[in-house]
Amino acid sequence: MAQIVSYNASVPTNFNDSISRTVPTTQIILAEFGLTIPTIDTDVVLSGSVGLRSALGAPDVLFRVLRDSSVIASTISSPLAILEFRNIPLSFVDRNVTTVFHVYRLTAQLSTSSITTNATVVGPVSLIGNAIQD
Repeated sequence: MAQIVSYNASVPTNFNDSISRTVPTTQIILAEFGLTIPTIDTDVVLSGSVGLRSALGAPDVLFRVLRDSSVIASTISSPLAILEFRNIPLSFVDRNVTTVFHVYRLTAQLSTSSITTNATVVGPVSLIGNAIQD
């Protein structure tokens, strides 16, 4: 039977319209936490969400999850209308993680021109990690 052997979370905000971070064309860190992996052959189940509002045009925002300095997952969100709010759910699995302390980060960056498009992270923002051993 699988069991959780380690857990951590970063929840900068649980509420909509509680922060205002403009998303630039270079990556910004939205959430991060450390997680100790105590045994070999451990999977880390990552979940979270980001509240995003388009401010100009139809921006493409690239979200990445990093383990230490390596990108382990990514997704792109593309709001369709100006001032559209979108809550982006995130769910990824990091398979067979090595036994050591790791830092997980959720980042965002604009992948379209910042001259013609703009987006703002407005909350909620969360990243949760559960290390699971079979």
